[in-house]
Amino acid sequence: KEGNQYASLCLELDVASCGKTKEGAFDGLKAAVETYITYLVEEGRESEISRPVPQEAIREFLLGQVEERKFTTVYAMPLEFSYAS
Repeated sequence: KEGNQYASLCLELDVASCGKTKEGAFDGLKAAVETYITYLVEEGRESEISRPVPQEAIREFLLGQVEERKFTTVYAMPLEFSYAS
């Protein structure tokens, strides 16, 4: 949470979203992931789907600019996705 917004990040795809609530941020992330995967599949670029977030970007996303080491609790939520036939 930063200010009055929550952020969500899909580590495996480097896709992010935000919202006014945790649920809104998560719902936005699900929509962003679906849009990203659908676009790449339609373009025949399935091999480009997986692009993990660089470790430094994860640290900045989770902790911001940190001058000293601080421990923060991070909660992961599984995201299930399936293609419609």
